[in-house]
Amino acid sequence: MSPRTPDQFHEIRETTKQKIVDAALELFAEAGFHTTSISQIASKAGISKGLMYNYFESKEELLKEIVFEGIEYITQSFDPNHDGILTKEELLLFIDESFEQIKIHRNYWKLYFSIMMQAPIMTLFGEELMSKLGSYFLMISAYFQEQKYEDPVAEMRFFSAMLDGIAMNYVMDPEEFPLDAIKQRIIKMYS
Repeated sequence: MSPRTPDQFHEIRETTKQKIVDAALELFAEAGFHTTSISQIASKAGISKGLMYNYFESKEELLKEIVFEGIEYITQSFDPNHDGILTKEELLLFIDESFEQIKIHRNYWKLYFSIMMQAPIMTLFGEELMSKLGSYFLMISAYFQEQKYEDPVAEMRFFSAMLDGIAMNYVMDPEEFPLDAIKQRIIKMYS
């Protein structure tokens, strides 16, 4: 058997890291951040507790990775041409993609809402999170200003709160919540 190539090592490392992230996300979403132990995460990921520390220095670092990875999923369809200007087509694409992310990553949203309400956890990365999201909020406000909304900042806040509220309601009741119908209503609202 020949030795592994650097590419093979990289692939193994990335696969293991993703197993850890997936296990932690599921456990954090179901049992909570504080009640989930490193041992439980390692066991669910199928690795040793010691190996886990080769990937993440702490449970807090792991949580931060999960939160920012989720933000990347959410914002990847935002301003796809990266010109810093949001168009109506891009806003509608963002709405559509946001709803898909809510469906696909329900555990992420469950975790997201639980940690957003816990000030001690938010102190771990809240400033960095708001810094990352700040540019998106500014672009959305600029879009609403360009569209001649009376109060673009209030409209941006309404828009963000509406998407957050929809995600929270879907997380609590995915079987009965009319996600697709609400998506169509919002798309119509901003078309």
